[in-house]
Amino acid sequence: MTPLRSACVLASLLLAACRAQGPVSDPGASGLSRIPRNAARFEIEFVDDSTAVIQLEEAGWVRRGLVAYAVDPQRRDALVARLTVLSRDSTSARLLIASQVTRVTTEHFLLLPKPATPWWRSRSVWTSLLSGLAAGALLSR
Repeated sequence: MTPLRSACVLASLLLAACRAQGPVSDPGASGLSRIPRNAARFEIEFVDDSTAVIQLEEAGWVRRGLVAYAVDPQRRDALVARLTVLSRDSTSARLLIASQVTRVTTEHFLLLPKPATPWWRSRSVWTSLLSGLAAGALLSR
């Protein structure tokens, strides 16, 4: 197998891995049709007029600027408000209430979608790359 053919096989494997991940979209940028099912659920510890505080537990991925959604569990997770993460420390995060349908209370829950993983940190991309390199090396012999 020529080096050009090996490169083509490698490129096609990488392209297939990127397509398998699906399109990357920012739900907060262009409006959200629905909140993702895999969004992390947090209890609201404290609420005042314009901010809310949540306990993070093991959610080390929460960072400033992420968009969260307050929902009412008594009304089948009806949307109550949209919030933005202002700051975080090792145990909690403070969020700004950006828009609300009804007043946010501690009886509501917060849904926080996990940010998309960049393509270069995806395990499937690197697995495809190594598989392609191994296949190319074996076929070129």
